[in-house]
Amino acid sequence: MLANSAIELVNRCYEETNSLVSIEELKESFITFVFGDYQEEFMARYDLEEFYEHLVQLQLTNCRKDFDKAVEEWYVIQYGCVSNDANYHDILFTLVKEAVVLYQSQNRMALIRDVTKLLTIPNGFIARWKNGLLQERSLPTYFKYLMKLGVRSQEDIEAIVDMWLLEYPNAFDKKQQQLFANPPKRGRPNNLELALLIEMAMKVKPEMTSQERERLRKIYYYHRKSLTIREMVEKFRNYILSKNNTTDFQVG
Repeated sequence: MLANSAIELVNRCYEETNSLVSIEELKESFITFVFGDYQEEFMARYDLEEFYEHLVQLQLTNCRKDFDKAVEEWYVIQYGCVSNDANYHDILFTLVKEAVVLYQSQNRMALIRDVTKLLTIPNGFIARWKNGLLQERSLPTYFKYLMKLGVRSQEDIEAIVDMWLLEYPNAFDKKQQQLFANPPKRGRPNNLELALLIEMAMKVKPEMTSQERERLRKIYYYHRKSLTIREMVEKFRNYILSKNNTTDFQVG
């Protein structure tokens, strides 16, 4: 079936990928597709001269410039600036956290691999996405959905993982992974969370006095609903520094 426009042809090329693909990769694939599979399909019914006349009708006369322009226009029509919407980060961050819990990732590279796996294996996020729809949808539609979330290529996954790790730098700690899997219930303290706080605070003050331990517990109980563990550790660090400065002043 012949394409009626360059945009339609780009869409057909994209739908054959069924994978994450950047706009630059799609530009290369589009040229290969037009002078490969599409030309073959065309030549089954028409001759070579008619094929080039057809490309003129589709405004694909200047190979690099016109082909790249068609891909860029298709991208704007499909996605516009939606992928830059910060609201989608919550969805992606939740998926990163889920990958850490599911695969118990050991480091950044493993986490990038595990997020990719969660997004692309048939029984991963794809299955959940299909279950949320009233009708059967195709894989190309799924990957278009990922693109709307801001995940177009492997580089995008790496970027979202790095952004998430800024918030959770201790994500590869076993206790933190257990905490991700069993988050504290609303209104109730979580022993695992407190244990992780104590462990991280001990890097600031390896040998705590009973007074310092009590202060750390108070910080947790008073601030567990409003601060992250890292922020609570920083609050404890400031307490220790303030305490030391007061002692030095009294000695002096």
